[in-house]
Amino acid sequence: MATLYDIVGEYQQLYAMLTDPEADEQTVLDTLEGLQGELELKSEGYVKVLRQMEAEQKAFEAESDFFKQKADVRKNNIKRMKDALCQALILTGHDDKKGIVAGNYVLKVAGNGGQQPMVIDGEVPESFKRVILEDDKALIRKALEEGKQLDFAHLEERGKHLSIK
Repeated sequence: MATLYDIVGEYQQLYAMLTDPEADEQTVLDTLEGLQGELELKSEGYVKVLRQMEAEQKAFEAESDFFKQKADVRKNNIKRMKDALCQALILTGHDDKKGIVAGNYVLKVAGNGGQQPMVIDGEVPESFKRVILEDDKALIRKALEEGKQLDFAHLEERGKHLSIK
């Protein structure tokens, strides 16, 4: 069976036959009918494979969601347990540099790194604010759709997609 690429190439050859005044009309019609059948058969095979792949994708996404939820639960449990251990060390006076030895492990309370947390709890003066300019894409789109010519933007042609019913 011909590949989809081969079928497209044969359609292009058929087009050349259609523009040839010497081409036999019955040969052109027979070739067109045969190519149409090949394209339909090949397309049906493609759709069957696409449907299988779509079903697998949905199953994988469902599994992904399931495992993401399990990972989030584990992450929350880890944080809660670490926080409980940290609080226990602080409340029992073991938040010094030595910490405690717990079997094969040494637990210490350490200070967080990075920038010191900040809370803004009042009206911030203008001198501590900045202005951020950004493109107003809705305004640009509206102008282009109204037919205005802009030297910094243009609308492109919409793409195409395959619809399978």
